[in-house]
Amino acid sequence: MEGKTILAVLAGGAVLTTLFAFKKKNDFTKVIEQMTIDVRNIRNLRLQGSQLLADIDLGIHNPTKYDMTVYTAGLITLKKIILFYKKVQIGSADSVKGEDTFELPAYSHYLVTNITLTIKYLNVADQFINHGLDGNMNNYTAQIYVNALGKNWVIEQ
Repeated sequence: MEGKTILAVLAGGAVLTTLFAFKKKNDFTKVIEQMTIDVRNIRNLRLQGSQLLADIDLGIHNPTKYDMTVYTAGLITLKKIILFYKKVQIGSADSVKGEDTFELPAYSHYLVTNITLTIKYLNVADQFINHGLDGNMNNYTAQIYVNALGKNWVIEQ
């Protein structure tokens, strides 16, 4: 009888632990789903060999009450960035050197700086010829690919 009681307690504990783990994963999934990004700065447009490059800064915001830290759900790894100007893709970067893995505590912002973006020549030439360079950051949006919670995610502005 005593062995059955111990097994029942252990089984109940395992079920509760599993349910708690699923709830926590769902909570942390909300961070990724509600995370916002904004283009903060575009600068240093330059030619390097056959490529047109620019440096950009992205702000990443966690509007939820959940922490994405090494002590909770783990870190977020930035894999790819795509930059749009008025919904037209103008450039991309495959990874951010040195700052591609970060924590995002509750209600916090994280600034990723000096992302070197490869720019599409034709889109920039068309923009410059027809409208000049646009310094209004509201006209630029980004899409980022991240890895978090053991899964790949796409976050759009």
